[in-house]
Amino acid sequence: MTTPLDKYAHFMGSLSRESLETLPDFVMPDVHFRDPFNEVIGADKMAEIFVHMFDTVGDVRFEILHSALSTAPEGDIGMLYWRLHSTLRKKPWSFEGMSRVQFNANGQVASHVDHWDAAREFYEHFPVIGWALSSIRTKIALAA
Repeated sequence: MTTPLDKYAHFMGSLSRESLETLPDFVMPDVHFRDPFNEVIGADKMAEIFVHMFDTVGDVRFEILHSALSTAPEGDIGMLYWRLHSTLRKKPWSFEGMSRVQFNANGQVASHVDHWDAAREFYEHFPVIGWALSSIRTKIALAA
């Protein structure tokens, strides 16, 4: 049996600029989406975030490493453990993250919340701010 999480995981695993036109097949019109940089309501706003990602980062591929589904009174909740593959500053770039995905009774995504370390996986790749964040991380680690 294919669950809504299986279908959504397949969609995210094959996400491309072209496949974004099918996003409304998977999410509610008023879906809540949050990642370390954005928080929006609406399928159109969620699509804009992905378009911006493709515009600024280029080719991005999500590799779905694991998924799990739990039934709850407020709707099924899925977890997607993934690895993003892309290029940042002309170098191969990949990192892992997790998405908490809540479904409504019709199997549509009501909420998609991404969790990943933006400081380590993104900001530390840039001069000045990367050095500052890395230094702070080292000082905190040594003090602990």
